[in-house]
Amino acid sequence: MFLALWYLLGSVIHVRFGLANNQIYARFGTTSLFAFSRQLWSSAVMPRITFFALLLATFEMTTGILILSKGRYVKVGLVASLLFNLFLVQLGLGYSEIPWSGRDFLLNRLSNVLFVLLQLPLFWVRFDESLPKFLRARRGQGRSR
Repeated sequence: MFLALWYLLGSVIHVRFGLANNQIYARFGTTSLFAFSRQLWSSAVMPRITFFALLLATFEMTTGILILSKGRYVKVGLVASLLFNLFLVQLGLGYSEIPWSGRDFLLNRLSNVLFVLLQLPLFWVRFDESLPKFLRARRGQGRSR
């Protein structure tokens, strides 16, 4: 549930920033591990940042909804989440540091590595019910006691 709420909240934040404060995204292009990615960010993403922020919001909303669903849809959402977090490991979180340094890893990459590691065990869980259905059933059990 935490993952789904994380992505759903993130989508709202990216709509807000994408429309009202989109220069906040400029710093992300400075912390990528790779020169090609930094160049792509500044030449292709930032000039169209409103579009990309809204695209990111759509991706995050979709990922959150998939994680709240059931069966293989949850797994699709988890794969999307893992790939996104691995992308963020190379992109960084926008804290200006020397790339490939220990401090850079701590500030820009560690949280996403941990997020990936926390999600991995979920691939061995069966999601036979959507989260909303599961919660409704649990609430109903509490009333019948």
